[in-house]
Amino acid sequence: MSTPSGARPSRFLELLEEAEGTRAVREFKGWWQHAYKLLAATYSLLLILAVLVDDVGTATLRGGFLLAILALVFLRYPATKGAPRDRPSASDLILIVLALLAFGNFIVDYENMAWRAGAATTRDLVLGTIAIALVLEACRRAMSVVLPILALVMLAYALLGQHLPGGVLAHQGYGYAQVIGDSYASTNGIFGFVAYVFIAYVMLFIIMGALFEEFGAGRFFIDLPVALTARFRGGPAKAAVVASGMFGMISGSAVANTVATGTFTIPLIKKMGYRSEVAGAIEAAASTGGMFMPPVMGAGAFLMAEMLKVPYAHIITIAFVPAILYFFSVLMMVHFEAGRAGLGSMPKSLRPAIAAVLRGGWFYLLPLAVLFVTLFEGYTPSFAAFWAIVSFVALMFSRYAMAGQVRRFLPALYTGLANGGEKSLIVGVTAGPVGIIIGIALLTGLAFRFSEIVMAQTHGMVWLALLLVLFATFILGMGITVTADYLILALLAVPALGQLGVPLIAAHFVVFWFSQSSNVTPPVCMSAFAGAGIAGAHPYRTGFHAMKFSSFLYLMPFMFVYTPLLMPNGFDGTVAYAWAMLFLAAIPYGAGVIGFLIAPLAIWERVVLVAAGCAMAFPGHYSDAVGVIVFVAMFGRQWIAFRRTRLHAAP
Repeated sequence: MSTPSGARPSRFLELLEEAEGTRAVREFKGWWQHAYKLLAATYSLLLILAVLVDDVGTATLRGGFLLAILALVFLRYPATKGAPRDRPSASDLILIVLALLAFGNFIVDYENMAWRAGAATTRDLVLGTIAIALVLEACRRAMSVVLPILALVMLAYALLGQHLPGGVLAHQGYGYAQVIGDSYASTNGIFGFVAYVFIAYVMLFIIMGALFEEFGAGRFFIDLPVALTARFRGGPAKAAVVASGMFGMISGSAVANTVATGTFTIPLIKKMGYRSEVAGAIEAAASTGGMFMPPVMGAGAFLMAEMLKVPYAHIITIAFVPAILYFFSVLMMVHFEAGRAGLGSMPKSLRPAIAAVLRGGWFYLLPLAVLFVTLFEGYTPSFAAFWAIVSFVALMFSRYAMAGQVRRFLPALYTGLANGGEKSLIVGVTAGPVGIIIGIALLTGLAFRFSEIVMAQTHGMVWLALLLVLFATFILGMGITVTADYLILALLAVPALGQLGVPLIAAHFVVFWFSQSSNVTPPVCMSAFAGAGIAGAHPYRTGFHAMKFSSFLYLMPFMFVYTPLLMPNGFDGTVAYAWAMLFLAAIPYGAGVIGFLIAPLAIWERVVLVAAGCAMAFPGHYSDAVGVIVFVAMFGRQWIAFRRTRLHAAP
């Protein structure tokens, strides 16, 4: 993990990187640099063009995708600290050859495998074992050992489950040939629906985001919020919130969002007078919200649409208001934090002009309009992303041509495609291990037994089941990506919540939102650590502040279940009322969490305001009325005290 320009290096981040975080990458030299870049760009280009080709077989698409991911990972990520950092080692090249054999065999022989229906041959067993080892090793290199260990535990569970005591988790047991046949010689494991969704949807959006960044769209999505909020109290911090929402529309990673926007916004926030750890925390909390903002929403939303068998346009339609609500809650806390610290607006000399910013980058909004229109016309996300990319590339070519800089266009396009391939590795490398976990869970029936366990432990109480899901996502999030976290619990927890009467789409949103909490919840909160690295702040202090600013995130999943926030029966007056109360609830809640409304709050006042916000958030006209009355009373009390203070202070 490289330290952004202008940020003080953090030894803590280096240690974290060595232990569990994203690994350091090779910096190639000479022709290896050109070869890697060409491979990454070609991979991105083929994924884009695959949208236009209808006759690419399932085996070719999925096998080729994983083969490319593994080859790029083995080239980019060294196996050990002592491995060469400017070129791949001989062992890396051997692993790539083995990947060619194992995944090439799947591509060539898949039809025969399908006819054998999981009855693996000796060749399947040998190459399947190699394929499993390769996907786990690639994941270990690019991420951490946690997800590969989980996959190994699941494989052991499939082989030895009949020896487990008790009748809840034990099963009949499966032979080695059955396990390998299901994990490799079928489309249930490594090549399952996770790989399919990543290929069909996720990777195209990652590539689109990389192209946007390369051609300057990322800077526009930062400059515009700064221009819009600069004249308000705590302007740069509010700009970070708005910028992260806009940047989240094209970014699928909270950490990437933190680094991309935070490199610019965090120094501005600090310059306004915010403490370093608060500056890093605000950006981390806001960037986590980028994962909720349509149309990208990380990889989870695409997987959700596939599992629920609903149009992706439906997912992003119901996700929009909750995302805005989350950003509003962070914005309120930022506003109250500025008041508590006595901060003003950005000096006029530093404020960019809104008109100038729009003149310089309004055209970046056009491909997003193409994306949304195509989605809501009923086309697939991959088709929408394809035309958004094509329209954006055509637009950029026109601008370069009009400026007489055509020679600069192709290198920029090439670099953008290569960056897209590079950025897809962390997501893509999880497809194999997660596919194994899901395949084994379905093969052994664990996915269904988990529902029995949840029902037994929670005694049918939905709120207790939600807390259990929160705890599970928190534990998993300490060692795996939020996408893998969501996927595993979507398989295990969603059916359990469904049996408790929670609508499946609400259950998926519960797991999806809870899984994002690991970005800002210590002890492993990578977005907060990234913000701390840029701000030059203590990582854990930043993490706890980020947890505070994003704390509305922990309430929102309860709202998906207990209120009509997700429009389960379409939009009506009940939904409008729920939305209004939830937005209103964010104000006293944020004031209580920060400790400032009009003036600093005492501890008891903070507790009362947080309670009022929670009362307004949960359904029930009585609780809403109590919450509103308490909030108005506290506001009036503070206003009177504030006026008296000003009168006494007047000369």
